[in-house]
Amino acid sequence: MPIDPRFYRPQGALDTAELASRLGLDAAGLPEVSVTSLGSLDSALPGDLCFFDGSIKAWSDHQREGTVCLVREDQDWSNVQADGHIQVADPRVSYFQIADDWVTDERHENAPPIIHPDAEIADSAVISNGAAIGAGARIEPFVYVGPGVQIGKGTKIGSHTSIRFSLIGDGVKILAGARLGEDGFGLIPGEGHLKDLPHFGRVILQDGVTLGANCSVDRGLLGDTILGEHTKIDNQCHIGHNTVVGRNVIIVAYGGISGSVEIGDNAQLGGRVGVADHVTIGEGARIAAGSGLRRDVPAGETWGGYPATPISDWHREVVWLKKQAKRKAAK
Repeated sequence: MPIDPRFYRPQGALDTAELASRLGLDAAGLPEVSVTSLGSLDSALPGDLCFFDGSIKAWSDHQREGTVCLVREDQDWSNVQADGHIQVADPRVSYFQIADDWVTDERHENAPPIIHPDAEIADSAVISNGAAIGAGARIEPFVYVGPGVQIGKGTKIGSHTSIRFSLIGDGVKILAGARLGEDGFGLIPGEGHLKDLPHFGRVILQDGVTLGANCSVDRGLLGDTILGEHTKIDNQCHIGHNTVVGRNVIIVAYGGISGSVEIGDNAQLGGRVGVADHVTIGEGARIAAGSGLRRDVPAGETWGGYPATPISDWHREVVWLKKQAKRKAAK
């Protein structure tokens, strides 16, 4: 899907000449295109700019008609049907360099917030233009609600919380000091230094979610970071960008979830569990407290340890280590 106009605004369309200028290329060698928004490759719409930095063999699985896609120039595209592709040295870097200059945050200068008369808003709370607050919502002191943010009916927002680039459902409870919608931890090479990746996604909290005190939920890079219905997150947890958490999931205190993780419905993660990026945790799986997870976990299984393994394997390892320690101590 393209970027959400409630939060982001491209500065006009980009034609072939403008793209060539921004990419440092010769416009004469590029296809005639017009770009009106950003999109991720798996869901881009006609007119969206996207990028593809994988193998050319997988291109047919990703091609989207009408999109303009930045692709790697170190591959032979002469025999590939890709009318809107533009070859660059590093598609990912080029994409975000264009996006950073071209897309700005939508401020809704002429659209005051819409607040239901039954909502309770503390005097010190800041509700930005374009935001919407539903019936029976309660916003406590020193809360910041950013431009375009939507907050559902009956939702409670604890003091000193900040919410940006987010859609919050009905009956959600966000405890004090939470941070929603900030940039995730993504980096690209700059001129002799690392540069933070600009983010153009959202945070979505579905109905009935509880988010504990001082938690942080990063918005997606291009897509969404999602917490499913009635998921319960304990205090001081971190949810990385593009992570999708299912329904009725429990994540206990100090959990650290890296980017692009998928957690199935009814999964349970104990305290201080750390999950590496791009890991999938199946429906109903359980991860023991203090575990470090680096591999996918099938549905319904229980894993533990550091690095985490199936619970029976972990127990055997612990028993073996104890035996070895006793033998050495007896010598």
